[in-house]
Amino acid sequence: MTKEVPEHIQRHRVGRASAALPGWAAAEFTESEAAVMRVVGVEMANNRGVCALHIKAIAAAAGVSVETARSALRTAKMIGLVTVERLQGFYDIRSRTPAWLAALRESQERTEHFDRETVVKKAARR
Repeated sequence: MTKEVPEHIQRHRVGRASAALPGWAAAEFTESEAAVMRVVGVEMANNRGVCALHIKAIAAAAGVSVETARSALRTAKMIGLVTVERLQGFYDIRSRTPAWLAALRESQERTEHFDRETVVKKAARR
């Protein structure tokens, strides 16, 4: 009998592969942090390079804790992948790497089941 893997663990496993992080940046993130960057990246790709979400929404969509989400954003800011500003609980995250946005868009085009809704809206339905 096969034990079923919880959904939040499955998201982590899929996270790194679909994060479309540049090679030089991917090594800096753990699996959980890569899942956070996937959520941020999808939002950026859908919203012209800007992700303006509450940290709790980012963490919930990635299936990680709020502290892990903050850690991922700190790491991304430190390595120069994004700029991060905190505005009343929301984070205004902007890409500093055009190649990352291009890779995200290419990844979305290759994915048949991606339907242009944000990851956060899908998580809110659950």
